[in-house]
Amino acid sequence: MSGLSLYIHIPFCARKCRYCDFYSVPAEDLSIVNQYISALAKEWTFFVDSGMLADKIISTIYVGGGTPSLLDINTWKRLDDLLFSTIDKSNVTEWSVECNPESFSIDKAMAYANSGVTRLTFGIQSLNKKELSICGRAHSAERALEVLGDERLGDMFKSIGADVIYNLPGQSVNTLDDTLTSILSFPAIKHISAYELTIAENTPFGRHSRILPLPPEESSADMYELVGKRCAERGMWQYEVSNYALPGFESLHNKAYWSHKPYIGLGASAHSYIHPRRWSNVADVNQYISSFEHPPKPSRRGDRPRSPAMPDGNNTPSIHYAIDFEEAITPTELSEEIIFLGLRNADGIDEADFEARTGIPLCADGRDGRLRGYADAGLLEKSGQKWVPTPRGMVFADMMARGLMA
Repeated sequence: MSGLSLYIHIPFCARKCRYCDFYSVPAEDLSIVNQYISALAKEWTFFVDSGMLADKIISTIYVGGGTPSLLDINTWKRLDDLLFSTIDKSNVTEWSVECNPESFSIDKAMAYANSGVTRLTFGIQSLNKKELSICGRAHSAERALEVLGDERLGDMFKSIGADVIYNLPGQSVNTLDDTLTSILSFPAIKHISAYELTIAENTPFGRHSRILPLPPEESSADMYELVGKRCAERGMWQYEVSNYALPGFESLHNKAYWSHKPYIGLGASAHSYIHPRRWSNVADVNQYISSFEHPPKPSRRGDRPRSPAMPDGNNTPSIHYAIDFEEAITPTELSEEIIFLGLRNADGIDEADFEARTGIPLCADGRDGRLRGYADAGLLEKSGQKWVPTPRGMVFADMMARGLMA
C-alpha cells in the first residue's frame, strides 16, 4: 500500500486580498456553501468508486483555501459527517487546516481537534497596520496576536504555523523584523512559511504594479536573509526555500508535493496527481456543484466524458465531469520537475531515485559537469547519491534548475 495525500479546497473568503491569485469567492450564501460541501463528498465517492485508491492509504490531509476557518461550526460538522467520516484516517500522520485570525475562534479549534486535526496554520502575512491595510487583509495585528497568544492551541494541536509575506509595498527590513520577532515569541509556533511577494497580473496589485511602493530590489535579499536568521535563532531549520520548522515539525503534506508523491484534490480549482496523470477541476463554484448535481447525460449508455488527447496519445475517460484540464506527464517533464523542486528543498535530488522514476540518469546530457560546478561554487553538496542544496544554494535554486535543464 502506498501513501496518498488529500487536499480539500474551501474557496470561500470574507474578501479578496489584493495580492491573492488563488481561486476564491465571497461566502455570501450559506445554501451555496452547503451545496459545495455536498459536492465535495460526491467527488470523494467518485474517486473511491473508480478504484483508483484501492492500493493507497491516506497519509496526510490538508484543508486549504480560500479561508476554511470561515466555515461556522455547524458547517464544519456537516463536512465532517459527509466527507471526513467516510475516509479511513487510521494512517493519517498529519491533518492541517488553514485559518485566518478574523474568522477563527477557540470553539472552532475544538471542533477541528475533535475531528482529528493535528496542525493549524495561520495566514498572518504581517503585523504592521499599514502593510495589512494595503494588502486588503481582513484582520488586525491585535487580533492576530490575540489568536497566536492563546496558550490552549499548543495543548490542542501538535503544531501551529504562521504564514508571512515579505517584500510587501511599504515594507522595510525593520517592519518585517518586528513581525517575525512577535510571531516567533509565541511558544506554540513551530513552523514559518515566508513567501516573497509575487505579483500576478489579474490581481489588484498586478493592475497597479507601476505605482506600488515596493521596497528596493536589494531589500528583498536582506529580508530573505533576515527570515533565515530569526528562524535559526528560534531553533528552526530551513527545509525548503520558503519554509522553516523546528525539527520534526515540517509540513509532511507539502513535502509530499515536492517529492512527487500522489495526491488527490477535492473542490473547485483543486489539482490532483497520480503518476503519470495530472488534472485539475474547474475554477468555478457553481459549475463544480452542477457537475455533481446535474452531470451531462452520456451520449451512449455507460459512457463517461472523454478528455482531449493527452501528450502520450492516451484518450482515457475522465473520472468525473468537474475536471477542466488533464495531462500525462512525460519522463522528460517529470525529470525537469524533480530537478526544479529538488533544488528548492533540503532533501535534494537522489540519483538512484531520479533514474528509477524517470528512466533517465541524472548525470546524463552534460549535467554531471554542471552539478560539480555548482558544488565547487558552494551551492550544492554531494552526500552519497544525493545532491543537496546548501543554504546559499537555495537562493540560487531556480538558476541552477535552469542550468541543469538547458
